[in-house]
Amino acid sequence: MNELYHQRLGRHLQRMLRYLRLVFNDHFVIALMFFVGGLGLAYSNWLKTVGPHDQWLLVVLGGILLLGSRIGRIATLIEPADTVFLLPRERDFHQYLARAWRYSWGLAQLVQLALVILVMPLFVLITRASGWALVALVGLQLAIKDYQLTLAMIKLYQVDGAFSGRYRRHPRLAPWSTLTSWLVSGLLLVLGLAVSPWLGFAVAVIVALVSRGLFRRLWPQSTVAWRADVTLEANRMLGIYRFFNLFTDVPMVQGSVKRRRYLDWVLRWLPKNQQHAFSYLFGRGMLRGTEFSGLVARLTIIGAILLYFSGHGWLAIGLDVLFLYLIGFQLLPFYKRYDNIVFTHIYPLSAKQRLRNFQRLLTIVLTTTAIIFILAVALSNAPLVQVGILGVVNLIEIYLLVAWYAKMRLA
Repeated sequence: MNELYHQRLGRHLQRMLRYLRLVFNDHFVIALMFFVGGLGLAYSNWLKTVGPHDQWLLVVLGGILLLGSRIGRIATLIEPADTVFLLPRERDFHQYLARAWRYSWGLAQLVQLALVILVMPLFVLITRASGWALVALVGLQLAIKDYQLTLAMIKLYQVDGAFSGRYRRHPRLAPWSTLTSWLVSGLLLVLGLAVSPWLGFAVAVIVALVSRGLFRRLWPQSTVAWRADVTLEANRMLGIYRFFNLFTDVPMVQGSVKRRRYLDWVLRWLPKNQQHAFSYLFGRGMLRGTEFSGLVARLTIIGAILLYFSGHGWLAIGLDVLFLYLIGFQLLPFYKRYDNIVFTHIYPLSAKQRLRNFQRLLTIVLTTTAIIFILAVALSNAPLVQVGILGVVNLIEIYLLVAWYAKMRLA
């Protein structure tokens, strides 16, 4: 079983590296460097305004640590066929899951360590904590994550009522649901931040040890929740593929089609003649499909929120340029969305007309997104000059993306 997980993990890492090469291309790495640098500079300047009188920031700090503790799930790499072919070796499958837990534990704890180091300056400025208190804060966060991963390991077996509903078999595990995990983690952070980091660390270690002891006692008497585990792993991988799909085309992410009658009024603005046949096709496909429309909606909402809270200056302009580029870049595969439909090849339309129709759609989407971004910056009380500069930058970028970049990529 250890060898089986080792083989699957190697295959999984190779697939992830292949997508990461496509995500972190030259253009995105350069943009990311400017973004991280600007964000770091803004964070550093903001820390200079923080002092012990800003005790309310402990609530924000606790929220960041609580949300950050949810990052990282158990990578079981279970496949649907395992429910049939590995069922006879169910008792040995615990070795497989234990290997998955160890790999996921190490990866998740690295993320928690980086998160605590990132917020540590804020904690020091607010509480005037010493070096040993910072060590306790790190230990507190790691212990909370250990407790959460142990509960996630319990849920891989048919012992948790949250998945299998078997309260009669293990009535003591009924309260150990996801909500309880959130509450316990939140209380531990409140104890560590508001009372004492060392006290919070000690209690968190006790909770983590108790959860581990509970798991060791229960798993020999339990069976693997095969269907629930397959669903959990599929959802975990879908989240990863959706992230990759923001930057490149991922075959594993398949969209669905919805009627959306409430958006029919948008189609009335599209001309219905032969020269704009593809405009109508692309427009209706964008409104009814969930893959590209959802991608545009997510990036627009995230970009607007970041622009609203990023303040004013070059950081806001950089974020605006980055998100407009990501939306325009991700829409390019939509141009070939209907290539497998034979009727699109017998239309009496030239390829130039099809390209112009797609450029029209791209212009409408990017212009709408740019207007939302400008409104987000304007609502953040930015100077009128800043809003005007952002509008000019958006016009230039949209022109370059539509008239030059898209034409070059799709030719």
